[in-house]
Parts: sequence; structure tokens; C-alpha cells
Amino acid sequence: MSARKNAIEFWKEFEKVEHSIRDLLNRENYEECMELVEPLDSYAYESFGCHFFVDNAYGDYELTWDTGPNKTIQYLAAMVCQLAPQSIKKSWILNACLPPLSQKAIQAQVQIKDQIYTLTDFMLFYTEDETQQSWHCEVYCPGFSLITNPENKKEMSMYLLELALGQCAYEAYIGSVDFLDAPKMDESFCNLVDGYEKLMDHVETKGWKTYQSPLEIYSVFQPVQDFAHDSLRKDMKFIFTTHPLLIEETLEEKTDVLKDLEVKQGEFDYIYYNNLFNTREDALFRQELSKQFDQAFQKSECARVIGGAIGKSYSYIDCIVFDVHRFQSTLDQIKKQLDSKVKLHVQKF
Repeated sequence: MSARKNAIEFWKEFEKVEHSIRDLLNRENYEECMELVEPLDSYAYESFGCHFFVDNAYGDYELTWDTGPNKTIQYLAAMVCQLAPQSIKKSWILNACLPPLSQKAIQAQVQIKDQIYTLTDFMLFYTEDETQQSWHCEVYCPGFSLITNPENKKEMSMYLLELALGQCAYEAYIGSVDFLDAPKMDESFCNLVDGYEKLMDHVETKGWKTYQSPLEIYSVFQPVQDFAHDSLRKDMKFIFTTHPLLIEETLEEKTDVLKDLEVKQGEFDYIYYNNLFNTREDALFRQELSKQFDQAFQKSECARVIGGAIGKSYSYIDCIVFDVHRFQSTLDQIKKQLDSKVKLHVQKF
């Protein structure tokens, strides 16, 4: 099996009960609906590392993957959405990560002592960081003063803010999150349920960079090492990635991220080749090559490009692979097309 085949199997089983799920959602029979969803959800969690939920709160059927910030899982969820049958894509809105103010957010409740609080009971205080294009946020709830453990309040604040903003906006624009036991008088604020609209108005007004997915958010690394070194992955001068933890761990020769994907029947690979120009042209050539690879890999449903690097001797294109055999076959076809320009190699992380 492969991660890709696991996704195909998921949709095959989902299609068997999809009509019944829609009928139960229409009749608001959520208990029986959950009985149909739970076996699929268990399979999804085992195969892709995340749960999903369904609803039709706004008149449309929605299936949402609750990935959290784990980039490996976000890529797997996006792959599952990509592989959905056309009949499902026509009938359902598929969210590869948590959208702002999802049904899960609307239904969220927090009990503090004997009082139940919903998202509407929380206030968001924020300061803008124009240099980093981010907000520093503090969340206030009247019940926070009754909680003695500050870590619990901070974790609750982060969780609720993520629910309110959705995964993409939370990762893209939130620089820090803390809690407040009492409201501030000298800081901008809004109700937490209005936070997404307020934030995106600010993003538009200030012309900040926008993202459609958390997988579009890149981080840049400049390893602290001797650049005289010219062996594989030791010569890197600039690294750009959508999966920072993968880079951090591999630089430190750790393997937790690699093993996590292996369990889910995928792998991280990198394509490399000798630099052709030893000038700025190397970066432009690598960028164009990366786009070409990503288009081909997504078309064959086998992988995604997740970043890369420019090194003293080599250039790198990093990939998350969902189907090793299809990936190798697609890569072989690209190699034939580029053989006269550059000699490509592939290596598992």
C-alpha cells in the first residue's frame, strides 16, 4: 500500500455511505450520522494522522480535516482532498484544514467552574507588528480569573483563537498568543467571533501577503556551518521550506518526522543536481525546475514539492512522496526530457 492508495480506499468506503450521511445531516440526526462516520474517521486517523468531521450548517455539505499545525498531516489531508472522486467534489465542500468559524468553532464550549462559555464570550485584544506582518494576541474571558494554572489559560486561548481564525490565518498572521485575566483599556480589541473578519480587513488594508493554504507559507533557513563543505546536504547556504520541522530535525540528524510519514506509508525525498552556473542563475533555474516538478507530481498524484535549497555544489528540491513507484516513474519521464540540460539524482532523507 501507499498513502495515495490509502486515500483512494478512504473515498471508496465514504462513497458507500455518503448518501446516507447527507440524508442524516438533512434530518439533523447527528447520532446516527456519527455511527456512519466513526469507522471512516478511525481509518483516517490511522492512515493520515487526523480526524475529520461533516456538517451542513450553511446549506452546503462540508467535510473538514482537522490537521492542527503538523505539516506532514496537512500535506496528507490536502492529498486526500485532491484524490476525492468527482461525484464527491460536486456534492461536498472539502476543507483540507480547519476554516475560520467552522461548525466545530460555533459549537465549541468551555466549562470554567459551573459556567459554560462559548466563543461569543471571549474577547480578542491585539497589537499589530507591521514588520513581521503579524498580530500579537491576548484572549480574555471573564472566567479566566478563576483558573489558577496559567498554562491551561494560554493553551485554551491558543486553541480557541485557532478555531476562530482557521488554520491558515492562524499560522500566517499570529505572532504570539497569551491570555488576560482582565481586559485592557489601551489596546485594540474585538469579539473573538469577529476576529477573522477584523484580521483579514487589516491584511487587505496593509497589503500583507495572502495565503489560500497553510502549505503556501514558506520559512527560510541559513544554516550555521562551514560552507567550504561540499558534500550532500552539508553545503546548503539557503534553505526554503513549507515544512520547518523536517528541516530542523534533519539538520540535527533526528528522524521523528521521517518515521511519522513512513508509518503513514509515504516518505520524504530530495532531488539534487550539480549547480550549472555558480551564479544567481542557479536560484532561478532551481525555481523553474521546482515548478515543473510540482506540476508533474501533482498531475500524477504521487508527491508535492515542499521546498528546497541552494548549496555550494548542489541545488535541491525537497518532496513529500505519497506513492513511491508513481513518483519514480514520473521522475524518470522528467529526467528524459531534461537529460541534455541537467543530470538529476534522487535521495531519500
